[in-house]
Amino acid sequence: MRISEEFQLGLSQAELDFVDVNSAFDVKLFIDPCWIHIEKGPWFKQASETITGFFQHIIDLYQNNKVSEAQALFDSGHEPNETCFGLSKSKPRGNGASKDLLSEVFKRVVADKMIEKGLVKRLEDLHVLVKNFGEDRLSDLVTNIIRKHLMDFTKEQCAKHNIPLGNEKIDIGPCWNNHTKQWETCRDYPLLVSSETKPILLVPKKIAVKTYRYSAGQYCTYQVLEKRMKDHLAEETGLVRIDFDKNGKKTKKVKKTDIRTTEIKKSGKSIKEYVFEVSKNVPILMDQFRASIQSMLLSKKHTNRLTDQEFIELVEKSAS
Repeated sequence: MRISEEFQLGLSQAELDFVDVNSAFDVKLFIDPCWIHIEKGPWFKQASETITGFFQHIIDLYQNNKVSEAQALFDSGHEPNETCFGLSKSKPRGNGASKDLLSEVFKRVVADKMIEKGLVKRLEDLHVLVKNFGEDRLSDLVTNIIRKHLMDFTKEQCAKHNIPLGNEKIDIGPCWNNHTKQWETCRDYPLLVSSETKPILLVPKKIAVKTYRYSAGQYCTYQVLEKRMKDHLAEETGLVRIDFDKNGKKTKKVKKTDIRTTEIKKSGKSIKEYVFEVSKNVPILMDQFRASIQSMLLSKKHTNRLTDQEFIELVEKSAS
């Protein structure tokens, strides 16, 4: 049953600021930190500062040779069920950012010296460059980091719609305290539904997506392959094609599809492996990608903003 149905709100998804999830099933949605950074308003600003502060603290520890301390912070993984977001096929199971998985992610960052090379400067960069760190992993980690903010949003929405909270404070889960630079336990009066014993965290519609635009695929297409096209033209490799315009003027071209076939498919590399190999000596490509994310998300061509109808269809599909 949807949250609006459970509490008889009589409101449509379009009239709600949160995703109207069915608490019995995971919906294939993810929290996108990029939208948190972009959106205006006190809640988004505070959540953005917490995400940025968490990862900057890890970078600071690492750069001060406190690798084990940085590792320990990354080991504080928790598989959240409270948002009902993720990839589970039935009841929410929390198969995302486990402690062991996050540990392996950090080890990969260290082994490939991604921080020293300037390739990893913000949390979202991990999704672009690190193998086995997909949308569900990043979304779960972000949920952990901003859990206190999500709890505050939930209480605000409950007050707005006269939804009752539990009578006693309980442990909701871990959250990052940007002031103490420590993981803490978020303890508060929970939103509970009659069919479930777990607390529910409501998620703002503005930060919920079906897929990330800040991804290895987007980075490959708009930064890495653009560079490789210029490289092939400058080196006059076998991928350079000679074309003639309508006036018979000769031009040299390189197609991205040819580069993909030659340098990615035939080599057997994954997209993340390929973009890392190209970028490790040209970190400015990642700088350019970071700089482009806001305009990319806000453009009509690339936006991954979901409509209210799409939210409804996704939630219905998760329960079918």
